[in-house]
Amino acid sequence: MKILRLSVLFALLIVFANARSIEEIQESGYITIAVYKDFPPYSFTENNEIKGIDVELGKLLAKSLKVEAKWQLTGSDESLADDLRINIWKGNLIHKNYADVMFRVPYDYDYLRLRDKQTGELETDMVSIKGPYHSEKWVIATHKEKIPKITTLGIFAYHTIGVELDTLADNHLTGFARGLINKNVKHYFHFKDAIKDFKEGKLDAIAGLKSQLEYLLDFNNNKDKFYMTTKIPQAKSHWDIATAVHTSYRPLSYHIDGLISENYENRNIKKIFEKFGVNYLPPIARTQQ
Repeated sequence: MKILRLSVLFALLIVFANARSIEEIQESGYITIAVYKDFPPYSFTENNEIKGIDVELGKLLAKSLKVEAKWQLTGSDESLADDLRINIWKGNLIHKNYADVMFRVPYDYDYLRLRDKQTGELETDMVSIKGPYHSEKWVIATHKEKIPKITTLGIFAYHTIGVELDTLADNHLTGFARGLINKNVKHYFHFKDAIKDFKEGKLDAIAGLKSQLEYLLDFNNNKDKFYMTTKIPQAKSHWDIATAVHTSYRPLSYHIDGLISENYENRNIKKIFEKFGVNYLPPIARTQQ
């Protein structure tokens, strides 16, 4: 029993050694920021330079702390809980990498209270999620000449639609009316491949995140060609996006929340989104205050 207690204590010391306070970050001269790799318009590499909306916000954070921004490009694991564990509170088991803050974390009432099925612990128990900076939606884009408007998903009994595999949009489509439209739902491992086929006219429609579709289709300059829904019909698909830090260092989380609030009020965040051709949707949490 004593050995077990020592093992647990040692594991906790490793976890807390990974987390850093504002003072430690400033003393080191840099802050490590986790963003999803190859995820335009939020974080992507172009001409060997990392760009995107989350990258711009990360630079604002680094500037506010008077330090350099270092980027931890992360892939998407099986669940958000895994992403938070790997990037924030435990680190990568192989490379031992961890970040001081992670962008693009859902700020959702239900998720914040979600418990692990095995342990019963809150999935967000080891992180502090604050600073909602925009809201996101699942939507559908179509070729106007083929589908000028959508009022029900039933239309895809007669038209093809592409979607990234194992996403919420995929679940909405394949679960509609007990599989009524499944034969016309085309699945893709990579969203960029679905975009390519849609642009080439191989798909009548495509489902995805509003911001990604606006950016990848240059939607604001192609409204004569494309139609876009405001949501996916018959589905709840609207939530906020925020940041996460280790729960032991909430002052950093509060600092980020204040920084986001300031740049939301002065409309700087809106300008960053517009820079990437995305129509800004304010966070639900801020519009309901």
